[in-house]
Parts: sequence; C-alpha cells; structure tokens
Amino acid sequence: MRSTIRFVAHHPVLRIYGLLMFIASSGNACIQPYRALIAIDTLHMSKQGFAAMMFFSTLTALVFGVCIGIVSDFAGNRRRLMALLMAIGVVAAMLVWTVETAWMMALVVICLLPFANINPLIYAGTRMEASDLGPRDAASVNSVVRTTMSASWVFIPVAVALVLETGGFGVMNVWAVMAVLFALCLALVLLFLPDTARAGSAPGGLSGFKTALRELTRPAILLRLIAVSLLTSANWLNGYIQALIIKTTLGGSLGDAGFMASGIALMEIPFMLAWASALHRLGPVRTLVAGAAIYAAFLIGMGISTSVWQIHALIPVAGAGAAAILSVPISYFQDMFPGRPGLGTSLYPMQTFLGTGAAAGIFAAAAHFTSYQGTAIVGAGVTLVASVLLLAVERLVPMEGRA
Repeated sequence: MRSTIRFVAHHPVLRIYGLLMFIASSGNACIQPYRALIAIDTLHMSKQGFAAMMFFSTLTALVFGVCIGIVSDFAGNRRRLMALLMAIGVVAAMLVWTVETAWMMALVVICLLPFANINPLIYAGTRMEASDLGPRDAASVNSVVRTTMSASWVFIPVAVALVLETGGFGVMNVWAVMAVLFALCLALVLLFLPDTARAGSAPGGLSGFKTALRELTRPAILLRLIAVSLLTSANWLNGYIQALIIKTTLGGSLGDAGFMASGIALMEIPFMLAWASALHRLGPVRTLVAGAAIYAAFLIGMGISTSVWQIHALIPVAGAGAAAILSVPISYFQDMFPGRPGLGTSLYPMQTFLGTGAAAGIFAAAAHFTSYQGTAIVGAGVTLVASVLLLAVERLVPMEGRA
C-alpha cells in the first residue's frame, strides 16, 4: 500500500486529480449533510417533495454521467470539460444562495448540480494513468485517490456547522461556501491540469457510442449493477436521515450532525486503505458484502439509539462499512471492461441513479409509515437483501472477460 501511495504522490497528473477530487468533494460536503434539513425545515418542502427532487436529479446525472464516461474513452483530454462543469457548479450554488425558495433549490438540484460533477472524469483518468499496472494494483490506485474525497468530509461539515452556529449565520449560507470551493476548483483546473492527457484506444463516433451503450445493457452487467446499487443505497439513505434523526428526533444540534459526518469520513480513510489491501485476498464481491453487513449494523444501531452520544459511538462502525461500499464499486465496474476505464466508469452514474432512486423511494415510503429511526432499520434490511442478491448473481450468472 505504501508503494501505491508513493506512485500517486509522484505522478503529476494523479496528484492534480487527487487535489481536484478533494476540493470538489469539499464543496459537496458543505451541502449533503444538510440537504434534507435545508429543504424540509428551512424551505418547507414536503418529505415526498424532497424525495422526488432527489430522484429526478439523478435522471440528469445518469444521462450526463453515462455519456461523459463513454466519451472519455475516445479522447484523454478532459481539462476544458472539467472547467465547464465547475463553472456550472459555481452558478448553481449562487442561485440557491441568492433566491431562497424551495422551487429554486429544486430547479438547481435537478437541472444544474448533476452537471457540476467531475468525479467520473477523475475516475476514468485515474484508471487510464494507471493502465500500465495490473488490475488489482490499479484498483488500489483508485482507492488511494478516492480517499481524498473522504478526507474532505473530515473537517468541512463540522467546520461549516461551527462557523454558521458561532457566527449566527443561517444554514442557507452553506451554498455560498460551495460556490467558493467550486470556484477554487475551477481555478486549479485552468492553472494546473495539463492541457494534454493520454488518449484512450476505444473507437469513437456515433457507432462507437452505440456499441458502448449496448455493452452496458448486457444482462450479466445489469444484474450486477442492480445488486451493487441496492447495496450502496444504504449510504444515500443515511445521508437523508442522519441529520434529521440527530436534530429533530434526538434534539441534537447542527454541530452534532456535522461532527457525525466528519467523524465517519475520518474513519473511512484508514478503512479504505485497509479494504484496498484486503481486495487482494477477498476480491471485490466479498469485500462489498462484508462492508454492507457492517453498514447494516450501523443503521440498526442508529435506529435504536436514544441519545446523540450513542449515535456518535457508532462512528467507527459506520466508517468501516462505508469505506467498502464507497471505494470498491468503481474498481469492480472498471474491471468488467479491461482497457476501457471510461465505459466501466459509466456504470458508476447508473449505480448512483439506481441507488439514489432506491434510497429516495425507501425514504418516502418508510418515513410515511414509520419514524426516521424506523427508516434506518428498513434501510439495513434492504442492504442485507442486496448482499445476498449480489452473491447469488456472481454464483449463477457468469460473465466472461472480466479481469
């Protein structure tokens, strides 16, 4: 693992990718722990309206993410596109900050923010830069770069919460912080990302694009995608309910919610590195299943907690589980298409769409019939069922050509 870290640290393009992922993820870390709180408590959006907003936002993210993943295999230069996406992010965050209405937030979250995502390009570029390594070593490189995303969650949520509370600022100001961080990311892309990059070898043009789409719809691929998406939906569901449980159910503060998010992210970093090493022995499927079981235990614990400190005590459990279900899927998908990292990466927004959609559906249904804590327990059950499904698919539906 130390050699992998040194490889990333001494590689000029990978260093930039890691820094970009850290800063862009810091912008998202300002918003994600408080999205439900802002929408429901501050802007008075209904629970079902919030769930619908999050679901429809994934439709935009799905179409764009799949297209950009495929196109990234045609040409390696992603600098201009990254700059455009970050510019959209700045505009989107400023719109919500200046026009504080539920309709504006819905418009931005559905139509603009899904485009302000450079992570798929970073994943594809990282795999391309590590193409000379073996599949498992390349997967470890992905995990190392992915830890920068978790690192952004270590201090950003709690720092933003403390600044807002001690300074007397409203929670809507997290959108201004996001705009500043996206602007910094835009500057880094323009100033430091090389104007040229290694080109992919996939055939381009409309015929190449259609061929890639057909490859993504093979039954063996789709079944694995559905299983992984349901498995990882638990993390999205937790993002919706965690702050609501802490603040509205257990009477905690905004700082308590921020501390929880930051604490989990801190635990994810060493566990991601540990899971990356375990991949050589366990393989991606068993690693995912082990992480899902741990994360289900965390959700059950959150569902039965009676005070904020009990939820905070679950931080190591949440970090261990989240580290596996967040870092392993991207390498699992890319291994399905050796030599075409963009096509494998295209499965990631599809997983996000299915996982977020499932989480939104679980949230809307479970929160209607039970409490936020009851919703957490329902999410744990879905996670365990998805783990069994993934094992069954791997055993019963073989797939040729995967590394």
